[in-house]
Amino acid sequence: MRAYHKTALLPLLLAAIPAQAASPAARQEVAIHFALQAGGAPVECGKPIAALGATKVAAQLRDARFYVSNLALIDADGKETPVALDSNDWQNPDVALIDFENQKGRCKGTRGANDVITGGVPAGKYKGLVFTVGVPSLAKDAQGNDVALNHSNLATAPAPLDVQGMNWGWQAGRKFIAIELEPEGGVMRKAPPARLPREAPAAPSAAAAARLEAIVKLEAPKEKEQPRVNGDGTITASTWMMHFGSTGCKGDPLTGEIASCAAPNRIAVRFDAFDPAKQHVILDLEALLAGVDLSHDAGGATGCMSGLADPECGLLYEVAGLRFKESAPDMNDIGKPSGVPQRIFRVGPKILAANERE
Repeated sequence: MRAYHKTALLPLLLAAIPAQAASPAARQEVAIHFALQAGGAPVECGKPIAALGATKVAAQLRDARFYVSNLALIDADGKETPVALDSNDWQNPDVALIDFENQKGRCKGTRGANDVITGGVPAGKYKGLVFTVGVPSLAKDAQGNDVALNHSNLATAPAPLDVQGMNWGWQAGRKFIAIELEPEGGVMRKAPPARLPREAPAAPSAAAAARLEAIVKLEAPKEKEQPRVNGDGTITASTWMMHFGSTGCKGDPLTGEIASCAAPNRIAVRFDAFDPAKQHVILDLEALLAGVDLSHDAGGATGCMSGLADPECGLLYEVAGLRFKESAPDMNDIGKPSGVPQRIFRVGPKILAANERE
């Protein structure tokens, strides 16, 4: 009978012992490095870039920055594991900024440069990398509420969304990628049509003035150079620009509205084979500008500002893997992935420091 009582009490004793919480998986540190090249040659501020675009013109770098979000590693089964991003001046849990400006030559950035994204994943074996070039529309706060990211107040946004040089004027959205070059000899284009004189605008309302004041100047602006007027009526601009960001947007974030955009224009990047210890991600200006004439602009902005009527934008959308036109009437898929992989970014061997070499 004693043995029976001991056996009967054993489940009760075990039930009284509190279950030990499963220990979290060990964190595996991740550092994804980026580089800027033209073909196989490094691109740096203050150093000439040879043979760019359709006409193989030499150029100087003025700006090269882009936001990265949805960063994840791919395991052997093809599963994507999000990288938990560290928080610092260049990244927060939702987005990171890669910046190749270093205040040399024609580059006028004031914040320094950054070529790495750091974070962590559960310990494991990973073989690939996926990310998005762009800022998400929304994120969740600690309470699970929607928080605007792309269209948010520059004055109160956390780093790195507080960078003036990556802010777009309309709906306070962000430039997802900004590439600016000064081609040798400039960019020739037709002069814009003369504007008719108009009455002086009325003084802004108090609310409008407050909204303008909220967009504070956090970076020194680039020098604005006046285009040269040529004898044949054309003009020559000094800078060719590519600014990609969401367009066709509605909603004023400064009044609490959540903005929505017809053309998202976020670039999807995927590498099924990537080793962060030995490789880095390369933004290749040669691939980006293949077929683009940097010396002549056919209309619209000088370069491409994500305009659907801009002749230069079609080629750039194509290499970015984005639709420049609807795939069929009423599909509303302009600025969404075209189904053809992007060709702007590629993987290359990382230059290892002496203490990293085997």
